[in-house]
Order: sequence, then structure tokens, then C-alpha cells
Amino acid sequence: MHKKKSLKFILFMGLLFGGSPKIHPMVKSAILPGWGESSMQNTKRARIFRLTEITMLTACISSYTFSGIKAKNYESYAVEHAGVNLMGKDHKYWVDMGNYSSMDDHNDEHLRFRDIDDLYPENEGWDWTWDSDKNKTTFETMRIGSDKLALRGKFIIGGLIVNHIVSAIDALYLTRLEKINSISMIPIIERDGSYSVSLKIGLDL
Repeated sequence: MHKKKSLKFILFMGLLFGGSPKIHPMVKSAILPGWGESSMQNTKRARIFRLTEITMLTACISSYTFSGIKAKNYESYAVEHAGVNLMGKDHKYWVDMGNYSSMDDHNDEHLRFRDIDDLYPENEGWDWTWDSDKNKTTFETMRIGSDKLALRGKFIIGGLIVNHIVSAIDALYLTRLEKINSISMIPIIERDGSYSVSLKIGLDL
């Protein structure tokens, strides 16, 4: 299962809008890196954050796009060389396919270890049998390549989050430099594997 990723910004500050109906530059930069800096005529800083955002967004989209293409390729390859039914298959199924020559081999090994919960039911569309070890190895290489691209995309998303946070802090630095007394950013890992980031900024009011 894909782990759900979440980002929680906890921003403690006074004068968020500075008594003005206009959006605070820090909020602008949290939404779109460089926006807050640009609104304060800091074009050089704004350009750096924008270029970073565009570069990482392009890399992220490319990673997930090519990962999806490779996934379709290895699925088609499995249909041709292992006779699989594509309907309703999750990522674990494809991993198992790359590790066992057939569904029977998979089930036999799990029965030996009394791992009943991981058995695939017979005659319900879960069967596979590779026509050769070479094709099984080729499939596994294709799958790993797709997974690596997806993992790269996740890391890039982390970089995008950091870029938003840093740009927001930079915008606040420019507007409230003399009022900042502390800044802390604390990563939080939940039990279900999701993560969040707690950003606390103390201001002298």
C-alpha cells in the first residue's frame, strides 16, 4: 500500500496580516515560493525560489510519468510471458511475480512457513507462470526501474515542501527581521508511516 503523505504547518505568529487585508508576504511564499519576496521587490531572491520550484516540479512530474510508463511496460510484459490477468493487482503482487516462477511456487513456500494470509487463491485470476527464468529476471529489472523513479518522485516532493518552508521563512525574515526571536522546524513521524513538519516562529510583539 502506498503510504499517505501529509504536511501540517503549525505557524505561531502575531501580526500574520499586519492589520492589513492584504496577504502577508510570508503566506504568499508559503503558497508559491518567491511570491512574497517578489511583492517586496526582492526580485533576485524571488527568482531563486521560483527557479528551484520549477526545476523540482518538472523533475517530479517527469519521475512519476516515466515510472507510470515503465509500470505499464512491465505489466504488459507479464501478460505476454507469464499469462497474468491485470485486473485488481496491487504492487505486492508484482513484487511477488518477480520473486517466484509461478503462483504455486509462491504459495508452496508460504505454506512451509505457515504464512496463510499471503496465499493467493487458485482459479480466481491470480495465477502466473513464467515461461523462462530470463523473462522473470527481465520483468523484475523493469519493475525495480519503475519503483526507483517513483521513489525519486517522493524525495523531490520532500524538496518541494522544504522550498516552500524556506521561502516562507525568508519572506518573514525580510518583513519582521527585528521581531523574530526564535525559529524551529520539527519533523514528526506518525505510527502509520506518514509524516508532518511542525514549523514554529516566535515573534516579539
